[in-house]
Amino acid sequence: MEKEGGKKRFSLFESVDMTTGNLFLKIGLFALPIALTVVMQLLYTTVDLITVHYGDSAESMGAIASNTALINLIVVVFTNISLGANVVLAQARGAGEKEKAEKVMHTSIIFALISGIAVGVLGFFISDDLLRMMGTEAHYLEKATLYLKLYFTGLPFLMLYNYEAQLLRAQGDSQTPFFVLMIAGIINVGFDCLFVFPLHMGVAGVAVATVISQGVSAVLCFLSLLLSKKHYVSLYFRKFRIDGKILGEVVKVGLPAGLQGFFFSLPNVFIQSSLYTIDPGNEQLENGAIASSNIEGYIYAGVEGLTSAVMSFISQNYGAKKPENIKKTLWYGLIWVTMYWGLACVVTAFSYRGLLSLFVDTEEAIEAGRQRLFLMAFTYVLDGTMIITGGALRGMRHSTFPMLTTLVFCALFRIIFLRTLFRVDMFHTLFWLYACFPISWVLATISNAIALIYFMPRECKKLEQTTIEAETADSRSSEAK
Repeated sequence: MEKEGGKKRFSLFESVDMTTGNLFLKIGLFALPIALTVVMQLLYTTVDLITVHYGDSAESMGAIASNTALINLIVVVFTNISLGANVVLAQARGAGEKEKAEKVMHTSIIFALISGIAVGVLGFFISDDLLRMMGTEAHYLEKATLYLKLYFTGLPFLMLYNYEAQLLRAQGDSQTPFFVLMIAGIINVGFDCLFVFPLHMGVAGVAVATVISQGVSAVLCFLSLLLSKKHYVSLYFRKFRIDGKILGEVVKVGLPAGLQGFFFSLPNVFIQSSLYTIDPGNEQLENGAIASSNIEGYIYAGVEGLTSAVMSFISQNYGAKKPENIKKTLWYGLIWVTMYWGLACVVTAFSYRGLLSLFVDTEEAIEAGRQRLFLMAFTYVLDGTMIITGGALRGMRHSTFPMLTTLVFCALFRIIFLRTLFRVDMFHTLFWLYACFPISWVLATISNAIALIYFMPRECKKLEQTTIEAETADSRSSEAK
């Protein structure tokens, strides 16, 4: 808040205090820019698809779409790894440990750059093998490989932006990453149109446009951390060094989260390749599924925004030793995700045809997309509950359990289903292919709920005991004086 004439004036760019006030409202407002940020990221791919569809060919659109599951896997994994920086910095801020918060920030930025370069180089050289492994059709392979190779060249920018965004959110600023990505998104659209229509660069053009926009987002967020004085801590060039202990803390939380993202997204690659076996050569079936998958990504944006908000709020209150706020945040997050799911169901039910028509133009493709979209959207509250309960555990630094839950129920369960029951004629249908999603969500939610019932009372009791001991020590110190 800023004072003007003796009164407090709300500032759009102010950082949110996650430990006081109306937490229910704050969680919703904090989650909104994060959800919109995810939407902007999704728009990169959507604009790429639409641009090449009208400016080049349907084959080019199919080549980019065939990368969707793999690129989502890459993005989810590295976004989740960066959650470690969010949790550790948020807890440091909640505890008032400014020096530690600075170390988290500088260590995380260096780690993001180094790991982004390493994975980007590796991915560039194995792009063809990755696409062959996931069963990409031969007529898409050349263009799909070109797109993926160029995408990997921008991975250092993607890593930097994700870490920078998490560091900003940990300090209560979810607006800056959104506005930065909005600027980058406009740039992406402009270069897409330039490279595809007048310059006729096709797949290569939209890939280069994406890399440029990712570079812009990384640089702008870096400048915000460097120059802004409204944050709890800022970047200083003289402080850029890796602190081994801090890196260990970040990796301890972030690596299980990254593996969780990998386990969550890996089966989607197999599900996409299994889709080709239901009616081989039926491009309408495949295009409908791809169209539905793109729309689901936008629905998921709200869930991801709420999960990130819940995790950040719980992390700060954990650092501030406020157990009651931790419990409230969990329940508020579940209420918000249920309300959001209800809205998504209404929009899907009444607008599915218009939404699918953005990507496909035949009745057969729209019907194939509708089957998947209805099954997924109408059960998405299960996915939201699973992810929010996992985020709550991660906010209390129990990151390994939700990772194992995801491994067992969202990875192994789905892969085993595809390798066994799905091969039986009765289950070899679109319905059962996609039904494995909500079934796994139910099982994972039950597992996370059991973990919360076990861990949350113990963590809250530990925080209460720590507070009592600190108050007792302060009282004795005052008496001694």
